[in-house]
Amino acid sequence: MGHWVYVFSGRPDSGDYQQIADDEEPGHAVLRERQGGLCTVDGFVRESIGDLMKAAHFRWVAGGAPSVVAPTVLQASGLAPTREGLPGQ
Repeated sequence: MGHWVYVFSGRPDSGDYQQIADDEEPGHAVLRERQGGLCTVDGFVRESIGDLMKAAHFRWVAGGAPSVVAPTVLQASGLAPTREGLPGQ
């Protein structure tokens, strides 16, 4: 286990920011609760990862209610099937 620097960028009306995390390796997607935003989250997908410097760069995909943001982020990260790929569609 080690320290990773997560770099978040692309959220409208917000500058880039960083967070230190204790993880084996960052996942493909991150949902973060918005500060002061009751039940509002921002969803990010990983764009790049640097093992040597232990930095993971994430770009903003969506913000809002978790029930809306989570599927959008999973689809953008490639972790969820597209609507066209679902049976019966």
